[in-house]
Amino acid sequence: MFDRTKQCNLSHKMMIRLNNFLYVFNLRQGTILIAVHQIALSSFILIILLVGISHVGEMLSMLHNDMEDDADRRGLYEMAYGDHFSYHNGEVISTNNQRRFAKARHLASVTVIFLYTSTMLTSIYLMCCISLLHGAVKYKREYVLPWIMAACIGVVLLIVAIIVGDGYPCVVNLFGGHNLYHFGCALFVLTFIYAICAVSSFALETGSGRCARNVRAASDERGERLLLLDHAAHSSLLSAAQLNKLNSGTRTHFV
Repeated sequence: MFDRTKQCNLSHKMMIRLNNFLYVFNLRQGTILIAVHQIALSSFILIILLVGISHVGEMLSMLHNDMEDDADRRGLYEMAYGDHFSYHNGEVISTNNQRRFAKARHLASVTVIFLYTSTMLTSIYLMCCISLLHGAVKYKREYVLPWIMAACIGVVLLIVAIIVGDGYPCVVNLFGGHNLYHFGCALFVLTFIYAICAVSSFALETGSGRCARNVRAASDERGERLLLLDHAAHSSLLSAAQLNKLNSGTRTHFV
């Protein structure tokens, strides 16, 4: 029983504990709002990624057709996608047009890999969000923990993406400069961390209720044991008293 109480107290001290969500909602309501918001956001991002994958597939097919048409116009019978192309009269250095085709093909391949990886990660995160909603509605801690782990990994990936995006002027210009870019990214990261703290506090709340039930069950079990010991001691005392009474009765009978 003492080990269970120590583990519960240790889990409460290891994380930041919130008492409410945005000073208006309780932790359960806040967790449900976070789950609904994240489900809607991840679903929207997943739809965009799927549309992007379909467009990239069409782009790859069009690029392949253009490369074949260009090869036919130049009388190319064997083409290697690299820096050199083989003609019937020997190897010659590729033209600028062919180099652009090779760069476009490489960029399209990288884009396809990025889109498929992002789609897989977004699908996993969407399932974690659905699990979070189920855990908040049913008040079950084991369905909340997957979203917390996925969100912590997402914060790390988000910080890495922000650092990498700071080196691309086209990304920074979308926010209107470095200052607005840093402010917007910091605000988004802090909001995400606050959501993680709120959900973690809800998980601790469900865990504290479970710990209280475990302590209550342990105390009830201890009380039952004490009651059995008391009953056994009382029975032994009665047996000893009856034995003494029988001994005294036999002595008077013989006298």
